[in-house]
Amino acid sequence: MEQKRIKKAIERRNQVEKILENDENGKKLLRGLTFSAFDYIDSTLTFEAHRRKLKDCERFIDDSTEVMVEMDLNKRRTHNALISKLNSFNRYLFNTYPDSAPIGGIYTLEPPESIRDRNKVGDWAGYYVFGLKNGDKN
Repeated sequence: MEQKRIKKAIERRNQVEKILENDENGKKLLRGLTFSAFDYIDSTLTFEAHRRKLKDCERFIDDSTEVMVEMDLNKRRTHNALISKLNSFNRYLFNTYPDSAPIGGIYTLEPPESIRDRNKVGDWAGYYVFGLKNGDKN
């Protein structure tokens, strides 16, 4: 993972937390976004680990088709939820704090318009989650 992007994601979160210091609704939305990012990363890692395991044991592929389909659907659901929560949070931030909200809101990848790219949002979630889990080590 790119340390620079991880650091930027955590710095932006800290900046946004300061903006939301006395805003319980904003904090609740931020927690929801954070849980959603963790859920997406968890479902992605689980899916990829299972896929690698099947690749190593080809004889089980037929038995696992349903499992893979369900895991793929779960990954898509968690990704859609993440995108929805990210957009909702940013909309709240921009509408409530138009003078202090940073460009891109909590989303830190450049350009800010890349928030419309599903893959970029997934990448951002990885930086965000990794930074939160390993913040004291960065």
